[in-house]
Amino acid sequence: MTERLAGSDVFPPVSRYTYFDAASVGLMHKGAAAAINAWQQALADDGTVAFDEQAEVEVLDNLNRAAARLFNAGLDDIAVASSESVLMSSLAWAVMPGRGSNIVSARVTHPSTIYPWLRVAEHTGAQVRWADPVGLYTDPETLLALIDDKTSVVCLSHAEYSTGQVYDLKRFADAAHSHGAIVVVDTTQSAGQVPIDVAATGIDAAATSTYKWLCGPFGTGFMYVSPSLQTLNPGVTGWRTNADMWDFQADRCVMPDNAKRYEFGTMAYGAALGTTVAVEFLNDLSVERIAAHNRVIADRLIDGLVTLGAEILSPANAHERSATVAARFRGLNSADVARALKERNVVVSLRGDFLRLSPHFYNGSADIDTALDIISSVANVR
Repeated sequence: MTERLAGSDVFPPVSRYTYFDAASVGLMHKGAAAAINAWQQALADDGTVAFDEQAEVEVLDNLNRAAARLFNAGLDDIAVASSESVLMSSLAWAVMPGRGSNIVSARVTHPSTIYPWLRVAEHTGAQVRWADPVGLYTDPETLLALIDDKTSVVCLSHAEYSTGQVYDLKRFADAAHSHGAIVVVDTTQSAGQVPIDVAATGIDAAATSTYKWLCGPFGTGFMYVSPSLQTLNPGVTGWRTNADMWDFQADRCVMPDNAKRYEFGTMAYGAALGTTVAVEFLNDLSVERIAAHNRVIADRLIDGLVTLGAEILSPANAHERSATVAARFRGLNSADVARALKERNVVVSLRGDFLRLSPHFYNGSADIDTALDIISSVANVR
């Protein structure tokens, strides 16, 4: 039996729920929630006495360090903002692929990944090339075949939100770079469950929100930006964009020569404090260890579902899978199965006509068996 890597002392809901929904909203680290609440209360009680200008600088710097450690990046290569979406948008306008160039992406990717690039392409006249899936699976070869000398950007979700399909980032970076293109990655569905090494893979940018597999709150995101993209003009700017953010001169903005130029304004600083706690917890535990644990319990889940007659929509190849498992039963209404699981405190997501189950390191083999027993009784397939 595989035990949880963290229990109810860190994630209280696991004492009440069998929680398989990290791909939607992950359980928040207890210490992260405490840090947010403490900051909010101190601000309410004492205002800037509790949160002065130096504290306002340090709060994002501390998250910067945690994020750099997570991605194996340099401290100057991380920008912090309120979400993946705003960071991706700022980057898309900075890169601004022009008319005559193309952007390569998968049609099954999450809108937050590609919408910023679609908006820029609409403005500039750049072409978007789509890799079409077979079912919900996108063959990497189909994506790679779309890359040519006119490609400016390859935009990927590291792990697809629907099935958890994972792409080999180094392979795509090598292919893109051979044609003079860059690789931009949305890691919201992978960061915290799949190791990400920006130095080893050679990707050019990686952005994530923090409320899923990173076990943090809503309201925070961060982005790795390679040095080659740190001289561009961000699409979103504000007072934090200035190298000396306290130099309030309206008639000039001197941007730093690093990823901090992609930071732009005041945000929910308490959320950043909480995210730092959560990310450092995962760093100390090791995402490699988490990935190994999740692989064992996800395989157990897949094997059990197959035994019950389920059709697995996630990739068959182990090297393309994450802990997200998509499945359905022919002849059964997935909504009915999801409802029955919820009534028994097993939390999953309904996506279209299939179930998406996304266990994390706060789950163990016993949780998998609980869910399988309920599905068996509900579906009456055994």
